[in-house]
Amino acid sequence: MKKLAFEISPVLPLLESCKSIKQGFQVHAQIILNGYHHQFFPIGRLISFFALLGSRAGLDNSQILFCQIEHPSQFMYNTMIRGFSRSEFPEKALVFYSSMLHQENRPPNNFTFPFLLNSCARLSTLKPGIQVHSHIIKFGFDLDLFVRNALMHFYSVFKHLNDAQIVFEGSLVRDLVSYNTMINGSALVGQPDPSLHLVKEMQDFGIQPDEFTFVALLSAFSSWNDSRIGKQIHGFVYRNLCRIDSNVVLKTAILDMYAKCGLMDLAERVFSSMASKSTAAWSSMVSGYARCGETEAARRMFDQMDQRDLVCWTAMISGYSQSGQYSEALELFLQMEGLGIRPDEVTLAAVLSACARLGALSLGERLHHRYIESGLCSQNIILSNALIDVYSKCGKIDSALDMFHRIPKDLRTVSNFNSMISGLAQHGLGETALAVFREMEPIGLRPDRVTFVAVLSACSHSGLLEEGKEFFRLMSDFYGIKPRMEHYGCMVDLLSRDGCLEEAYDIILGMPFEANSVIWRALLGACKLHGNVKIGEVAGQKLIALEPDHGARYVLLSNMLANSNQWEEAGRVRKVMEDRGIQKPPGWSYTELEGTLHHFLASDKSHLQDREIQSMLQDMAMRLKSAGYVPDTAQVVFDVDKEEKETVVSYHSEKLALAFALVNSSPGETIRIMKNLRVCGDCHSAFKLFSEIYRREIIVRDAIRFHHFKNGSCSCKDFW
Repeated sequence: MKKLAFEISPVLPLLESCKSIKQGFQVHAQIILNGYHHQFFPIGRLISFFALLGSRAGLDNSQILFCQIEHPSQFMYNTMIRGFSRSEFPEKALVFYSSMLHQENRPPNNFTFPFLLNSCARLSTLKPGIQVHSHIIKFGFDLDLFVRNALMHFYSVFKHLNDAQIVFEGSLVRDLVSYNTMINGSALVGQPDPSLHLVKEMQDFGIQPDEFTFVALLSAFSSWNDSRIGKQIHGFVYRNLCRIDSNVVLKTAILDMYAKCGLMDLAERVFSSMASKSTAAWSSMVSGYARCGETEAARRMFDQMDQRDLVCWTAMISGYSQSGQYSEALELFLQMEGLGIRPDEVTLAAVLSACARLGALSLGERLHHRYIESGLCSQNIILSNALIDVYSKCGKIDSALDMFHRIPKDLRTVSNFNSMISGLAQHGLGETALAVFREMEPIGLRPDRVTFVAVLSACSHSGLLEEGKEFFRLMSDFYGIKPRMEHYGCMVDLLSRDGCLEEAYDIILGMPFEANSVIWRALLGACKLHGNVKIGEVAGQKLIALEPDHGARYVLLSNMLANSNQWEEAGRVRKVMEDRGIQKPPGWSYTELEGTLHHFLASDKSHLQDREIQSMLQDMAMRLKSAGYVPDTAQVVFDVDKEEKETVVSYHSEKLALAFALVNSSPGETIRIMKNLRVCGDCHSAFKLFSEIYRREIIVRDAIRFHHFKNGSCSCKDFW
């Protein structure tokens, strides 16, 4: 044995000095040449070198060597578990652990569990870690501090703070890592108060906080937007830690706290004082400005970055999406994808939200199939919800329902139901929406106030008057939910659409708060539809008083008066609008072709295919005329002749979008159009005929709901 140790010794120092995989191969060659490749000790050390090298190639080579050993030692198993616990494939650590238990019948030891639990913490499911904990109990281990800390970390990552607390309280010996783990767990679950108690307790036991303690504390209070305590922690850091100016991690945490609390002036001050600015610090600044709605400032920061991580890209994309700059969000995402950066669930949720708002169906479907359906986040409830929203808002309500039904019943949330019911409401599928609502209670879910907004909206869009009244009563009497403005708004809309204008007006007068513009707009629209000028004028004046600079409000009131032949009053409203220099919001529509959104403004002729569009518009007008259709120019109250009025309605944005789609799509293909305003009466009547003339299903999403035009009729049954 002494001779063997002496002969091996010249090779082992070479392995100790290895810095690269190439040098490891050279040492491996020396081991083989010297005949030591059948010996456990040198091969075990070589496996350890490759496994802990921190590269995919290193792990591959360690695995090849490991598989050549007939009966690997416990040290070798622990080495492989440790290597994979730090890799991008932590699940493989569990495979080696399983092999250790079952194939080799080797019991684990205290060196096995910390790395194994670290692997479990990095996986997206809780179950493996709980099984490992049960094995620790089963094997009767007297847990040392390292294993206890690993267990606390595992439970904290999954936000099972009660389980982490049980492990913590059962430990007779606690160190700085123990306290930092529990403080960080409090931050993850949004409970900052226990973290302050833990800091006091550790100091009472003579354990002084370090930079990681303060990083966890700052994270805890930034999640609560508590800048007051955050500032106190900032001061405490300066009093208790030396050389804070050179501590990039800690200064980044302070900066991040101020950014999350919306104190961008203080965040900017900390950022400017940093001699070395990490990518995380830049990302915090981008996130902070984006969260405050200052997307231009966020983009300036983003463009100045030398290196951008996924957090930074996601922050900028989310900022654009949340501020309504959906096109910019999608453009930036495609740029990120082009650089080979894979999105995570947070990125995907932001991009899917933008797809839903813009009606970018092709991109939404691609994200679904490429990233979600392939298994990246197949059971992620947030992404399932986002996909339901995308398919609903892009006109594929059947796909939204399919997505909803794919979610296992035990994983469905109130949020899933709210999204699905709301989507069905927009499509006028009230009966289906109510059927989905009735699925909630059997699986133990209780509807919330958002649920009832969706349900009442479904009743409104489908003319389910009695059902709507009953749900409005049940909301407060049975579920104990006090009606808010949005619930009253749904009831006013429901009653108004059904012609119960007096009853709707009485509800407004009896509300415990002043009605907002949405409610008066619903009443005014219904008065125009049903010809009730008396209540309509009251609603119109209230609406103009609330939104004096909103041109559409004047136009709606003017059109209602014009429809009842009160031309003088209509002209007076238009005169007030002109005197104040108020313009009606321009009508625009989108339609998608091969993943690209094409934008059309009313009467605009700037599109590259304008010649083909104009030709198709003439064909559309000719076919309408042949069908005996007369353009409805009642809403064009300008002082122009009949022919000019017909020209005006012919160039509405949705007709331009339809002409473009007819030119560029295949026969029989469904056409989808998104519009920012309500579709007008002329376009609605014309589109019914177009669906029959061109044998197409045409789906239009206007400001309120979806219209499915097919075989000469509309899904809204002329009730919008």
